Amino acid sequence: MYRELIEKMIKGNRWAKVQEPCPEEELQRAEEYVGFKFPEDLKALLRETNGDQWFLLSAEKMIDHVKGNREIFPEYLEPDEFEEKVNRFIFFATNGCGDYYCYRVLENGETDAAAIYIWEHELFEIRKVAEDIADLITRYYNDEV
Repeated sequence: MYRELIEKMIKGNRWAKVQEPCPEEELQRAEEYVGFKFPEDLKALLRETNGDQWFLLSAEKMIDHVKGNREIFPEYLEPDEFEEKVNRFIFFATNGCGDYYCYRVLENGETDAAAIYIWEHELFEIRKVAEDIADLITRYYNDEV
């Protein structure tokens, strides 16, 4: 489902390339490193394609971005602020300008899979941009988000 949608949406984009499926052990490693259970839609996406080298992050890139955020942002934020504004998200796509598309994780540790948000790095703010991953992919490649 996702693979076909992405292939359709990236026609004419010389940078985006659908990747092979993510190996299950790499998916599990990313989920463990991020520290939150991935929603089933995100797992399904990664099982079909491990990113697109443009917008959608591979499992390995998800780990790299979380690692970078955990190294950089704590020096600018108090620990509680860091947890609330940076660390309680599952970042799985990027706009290339430092902002991420993500799932929000609630205070109880449950992932809110009811919406996709953009996390704006300069203000540490989020806003809803899509209903689900398919909606986000379509909207992103149609220049609507």
